[in-house]
Amino acid sequence: MEAPKSLEEAKALVRAEKAKLTGSLSAIAGSRWLMAVLAALAIAFGVNAIYSPAQLPALAGLSAVELGLPPNLDFGLVGEQAIQARDAALREGADERAASLLDENRGLAPLLNWIGFGVAFAALIGNMWIMTIRRRFTRG
Repeated sequence: MEAPKSLEEAKALVRAEKAKLTGSLSAIAGSRWLMAVLAALAIAFGVNAIYSPAQLPALAGLSAVELGLPPNLDFGLVGEQAIQARDAALREGADERAASLLDENRGLAPLLNWIGFGVAFAALIGNMWIMTIRRRFTRG
């Protein structure tokens, strides 16, 4: 990405990046894809909280494309920066540190299961609300 040479170019660049980000977020929010993913997360955390509270659900290695998110969504510069931040964290060993932190604090697993369930369920309800607002007069 080139540096803008004038204030007008910078404003146009910011507007274009904002349009990319809001367009992609709007396509995801209220989508059936997000509803399915959030329902699966709520079920995974809820079942673990009830039947296996000492363990967290196995969610490692999942990516948005593997979960079915269309790969053609463009989050613009924000998406590129997020990918770079994720890659840098993985290079620095964030996944090993997180695993060791969870191993050291096994007593937090039941609480984390309930927190994960609550967050996923609240996000699911929010996504369903967005769906009803957008599709108020549609059938099926």
